[in-house]
Amino acid sequence: MSDSRLHEIMAQVSMIHKTLLEDEKIDDLDYVTQYLDAYESDIKEHYLTLLLQYYFQKNDIKNFKELLLLGFKFDLRMNDIKEAFLNIKTNEENVIEFLEDNVVFFKDTNYEEPLFAIYEYYQKANEDLKVALEESLELIRRNRYVCAFAYKNRDQEFAKFFINEDLLKSLSRDLPYLLK
Repeated sequence: MSDSRLHEIMAQVSMIHKTLLEDEKIDDLDYVTQYLDAYESDIKEHYLTLLLQYYFQKNDIKNFKELLLLGFKFDLRMNDIKEAFLNIKTNEENVIEFLEDNVVFFKDTNYEEPLFAIYEYYQKANEDLKVALEESLELIRRNRYVCAFAYKNRDQEFAKFFINEDLLKSLSRDLPYLLK
């Protein structure tokens, strides 16, 4: 794909997203897919991939599952998990719990800001919301890279919050280089 085509796709995707947000149609996946029929297939594919990420970040489990069933995927990042976590408002199934293994095993380079935001959101939550957040929080704590980051930054209160002692013992025994 040429650079000019990529720029064209990016511009089209941006305009599609802006239009769907302004028209408040972004949460109607049937409407979105019909709307996209007017565009070339590469633009449609790029947009639906980004829309999958958008639905994950918004914790829109229904639309997220529908796009997954259509075969779309995206590379999960810590910032995506943070945004999804900040959008958990009830004890209903959420996208973090749905992608359990992906959350436990993903690797990223940006942990500090997202973990701090998750920590603050949890600390400010009322007791009912804390209960709703607990399972997702445990999945994040089971990630070896999150645990290693938390261990290396344990002088910060928010980082200590993410240390999983059992996982830490396992890492120090089996993957000590992660803790250096």
